Order: sequence, then C-alpha cells, then structure tokens
Amino acid sequence: MPRKTTDTMGQLPSEAERLLATAPEDFVRERGRVAQELRGAGRPEHANAVAALRKPSGVVLAVNRAARDRPQAARDAADAAERVRTTQLSGKPEAYRKATEDLERALGLLADVAVARLSRGKPASDATRRRVNELLRASVAEDEARKALVRGVLLEEQEASGFAAFEGLAVRPESGRRSAAGTSQRERRDEKRRAREKELHQELARAQKTLEVAQRSLDEATREHDRASKAVASIQTKLDRL
Repeated sequence: MPRKTTDTMGQLPSEAERLLATAPEDFVRERGRVAQELRGAGRPEHANAVAALRKPSGVVLAVNRAARDRPQAARDAADAAERVRTTQLSGKPEAYRKATEDLERALGLLADVAVARLSRGKPASDATRRRVNELLRASVAEDEARKALVRGVLLEEQEASGFAAFEGLAVRPESGRRSAAGTSQRERRDEKRRAREKELHQELARAQKTLEVAQRSLDEATREHDRASKAVASIQTKLDRL
C-alpha cells in the first residue's frame, strides 16, 4: 500500500493556523469565528475553506501546540531528521549516531509537552503516548511535514511508515562496550524523560489551579461590576427625575 504522507496546511489561509493549536473543545467555536471574520473581510473563498476544515484529533492539536510552545525543539527535530537522512549511508557511524540521538532528544521533549497537555495532570495512557510518538516520527519523515511541524500546523495523524532512517535502522556497534554504553544512555534518557513528564504534570496541575482561582476572581469581579453598574443606573434615573 502506498505510504500516505502527513497532511499539512496546503491552500488554507494563514488565519487558519491559529486554529490548529487550540484546545479540542474550542476548535469548532474558533473555526466559526475565523470563518466569520474572513467573510466580513470580503474573503468568502477563504472563509469557506476554513469552515470546511475538519477538526484534527486531540493528539494533532497537542503536538502542534507543543511545537509552538517549544519552537527550538521543533527546529532541532527537523534539523536532526535531515542529518539522519544524509548520514545513514555516508559511512560515518558517529555522525549518524549523533544525529539520531539529537533527533530522539528533540522529539522526546516535544512528546513530553504534548502528552502533558493531553493528560491534563493525569497519568498518560500507553496508547496516547504511542500516538504522539508515531505522529512526531511521521512528521519528520518528509520535507513538507517537517516544515509543518516547525510551524505547528499538522492536520492529521499518520503512521511513521517509511522513515527508515529513524525507524529500525541502526549503526553497527564498534564493540560490546559501546553497545552497553548505548543501552545505558537510552536508559538515562528514558529516566530523564519520565522525570520531565512528572515535572510537566506538576506544572500543569499548578497552572490549572491558578487558572481556576483566577476564574473565580474574575466571576466575582464581573458580578461586582454588574451590581455597581445597576446601582449607577438606578442613581442616574433618580437624578433624571428630579
């Protein structure tokens, strides 16, 4: 079966970009608002294109948001993926190994951020983590997809098929010692990734609590404003009657 590439923005107007990193529950409302703005600006074709934009999965939206929140990691992933492609058959195993390590590190950070957004302070499921990782690997498999990842404008999930440079192709270890060292490095990276995920979960929980407190304060301020407005209107009416 032919390999299907990761969809990107294509011919959508630039205004649609901000939709592709919204929270899933906000997407439909924001899509309608952007389409309405475009119609009001006399751009009906662009408005229709935005209105027809399908809602991406939560995984896609989270990965896009992660790429925008960590732009350097997204750029590093794209750069490392290109180096993996050019060094895999170059006869320079050290350069290839360095490129794959850089790629894993950058994708790992993006995955941690995306998973933290999806799990919202709760432990992430294996399925969620797998989908995030598959999308990230697919997004660095081709030039256009890499550009879309860097911009945070991926449209849908795809399997990471075809990226042989990263999936399943390894450099032959020069010695048993180096192989063991590589395993130890992977274990350390995994441990750091788990620690980072825990840290991000804690940060997210604190941010959500702060948001809840701020929202309650805002609600109270809004009610106080309404009461004050009514009092002013009542007093003004009484003055007008004098």
